[in-house]
Amino acid sequence: MKTKIYMIPGFMNDEKLWSRLIPLFDDTYEFIHLAIPLEDSFDKIVEVINEKIKDEKINLLGFSLGGYIACYFGLKYPNRVNKILAVACTPANLDEVECQRRKEAIEFTKKFGFKGLSRKKVLSLVEPQNQGDEELINLILQMYVDIGEEAFYSQFNATIIRENLSLKLINSNLNLAFLYANKDRLVSSKFMEEFSLKAKNIEFTQIEAQTHMLPLERAKEVKEKIIQWF
Repeated sequence: MKTKIYMIPGFMNDEKLWSRLIPLFDDTYEFIHLAIPLEDSFDKIVEVINEKIKDEKINLLGFSLGGYIACYFGLKYPNRVNKILAVACTPANLDEVECQRRKEAIEFTKKFGFKGLSRKKVLSLVEPQNQGDEELINLILQMYVDIGEEAFYSQFNATIIRENLSLKLINSNLNLAFLYANKDRLVSSKFMEEFSLKAKNIEFTQIEAQTHMLPLERAKEVKEKIIQWF
């Protein structure tokens, strides 16, 4: 019997996010990519996912924003979840500064048009030793372009209002694990440390790395965690 895992990507990512990870597995695993629905709230996003998936109980792997969505889905539909693995994800709310930054980014894009990620931004997401990996850099740049303007507005609007899920997760009966890099600048190690001390029902794995893009840069470690957890 195959282990089936549904995979939710991060902000402005598509199935290319898994292109270095899935080939590491044999055919006893089945991976199904779930694009983030074009909705403007987490309630609507998880509702669409719930309607789309026909299996009674599922394994969910979410990366970054997808990890938050997977946790949100688990809280809303706990009876539909077997296990969840959230990769490079903090189930926290956004502070006022970040909310304002996102609102400004939306207004800027409306005014000047949708443009791809800057190369500088991509380099800030990857390991220093991989900043010369043109295939990796171009893949991340291409995902952003391919996902497109409609998804940009949808995902940014949905994420502006984002609650801290940690207490709900602590009080849930979900089979939940987190995998993150200790020096990922998009994941607060302080938040995760405090969260892990309170969350005795949740598994936390921290790896020594600077990257946010774990499925692309640390595929072997992600593979090991998937095999161990699912």
